[in-house]
Amino acid sequence: MGRVVPASLVFLALLASLAHAADPVQRVEVRLTVEGGEPHSLIVQRLVETIGTAAERLLVGRDSEVVARQEAALAGVLREVVDRVVRGYRVTSLSFQPAATTVVLVALQGRPPILGDVPIMVTLQGVHPDAQPLVKGVLEPALPELSRLSTRLPFEALEWAGPIIERRVTEVVEATLVGFTATGRVEGAPAPRIVAIVTARDSRTVRDLGIRFRSSSIPYVLLGPHAPQVTSMAELLRGLPVTFATAQRQRLQELIGERLAAYQPVKDYAIVARPVLQVGEVTFVTVFADSTLYRGRLDARLNFGASAPVPDVRAQLGRAFGSLEPFVEVRMIPSNLALRTLAGVQFGLSESTTLGFRARLDGDDTEAFVLQRLSADLQLKGAYFVRADTFEVTVAYRFTDFLSWEAVANSRGLIYVSIVSNL
Repeated sequence: MGRVVPASLVFLALLASLAHAADPVQRVEVRLTVEGGEPHSLIVQRLVETIGTAAERLLVGRDSEVVARQEAALAGVLREVVDRVVRGYRVTSLSFQPAATTVVLVALQGRPPILGDVPIMVTLQGVHPDAQPLVKGVLEPALPELSRLSTRLPFEALEWAGPIIERRVTEVVEATLVGFTATGRVEGAPAPRIVAIVTARDSRTVRDLGIRFRSSSIPYVLLGPHAPQVTSMAELLRGLPVTFATAQRQRLQELIGERLAAYQPVKDYAIVARPVLQVGEVTFVTVFADSTLYRGRLDARLNFGASAPVPDVRAQLGRAFGSLEPFVEVRMIPSNLALRTLAGVQFGLSESTTLGFRARLDGDDTEAFVLQRLSADLQLKGAYFVRADTFEVTVAYRFTDFLSWEAVANSRGLIYVSIVSNL
């Protein structure tokens, strides 16, 4: 009879055989070396992905011991695939470290000619020529990165690396120029270069312009006729994405301000003109214009309310000495053709705050006041009338270039509303 082997010995033998069984290859890790220096990280990533895909098809599922025994043959097959697929490079060495995760060690060498940094040509479409220097200036810091995309890349590799570079051009432009996008194009002849065609990405662009004037020293009838010239100065805004114009509002205001400062009437009459933009598909340019020499104001007031003052027309003429302005004011009451003459002085503490003092020449009353401009159209005034011993607060809002309303209340309980025509 045959000898009976105990079950325990069979079990132990089975465990021993399993312990010595090799693991199948489950995944591949590529470790790449590029002789002469690595190209851009995006190119290296594509090389690793391409080699890894080929290696996985060849090795995954094979017994790792078989891979070890057949390394020379398998490496030769993979080398041929890589040499054929990865244009511009040749494999100088390739080996495996077989295991469940098999490491593929690859060294590549670029085939001459090898590129360095290439020039970037930026073309702006739909952007006004006067705004192009600003747009290019914002993009300028990102251009070196785009130029380095081809560094240490074989010229032959542009065949497959071109789309990677072009996609990166789009990503960099969109990240740098808010509201814009770009189409990248890699050109190899007559000399390698990268072309970035920049266009508006957002559908909301500046399509139309509105011009408004605000002044505390120049009558509107003198400012209004210059609206066409200011529109021409602001034409550079058309076509810009609203998001870009919003982000670059300060610089765009400066560009328009430079054109206003060079405008002949502004120079002839020593006017300080400061534009403020309200950006949208219809962008409003509000020009704050004030003379640095002679100042004039002209308005008509119609008052509503119980015990409200009678309507009047006011003309004021002043002479500026820096921030100090003495002035003379004449008020005409149309109902009885009475005239009231006042003299005063005001001092600008800042662009938004003014302190002042005025007195009637007949001695009827004296007023001290402070003006605070809260926005382009909203103004707050506080006044104290000495003889009447009365405090008065006025809130004024201008809703068109030449019309505004005022709400007035004083410490004696008088409340009324005025419609003011800013002539």
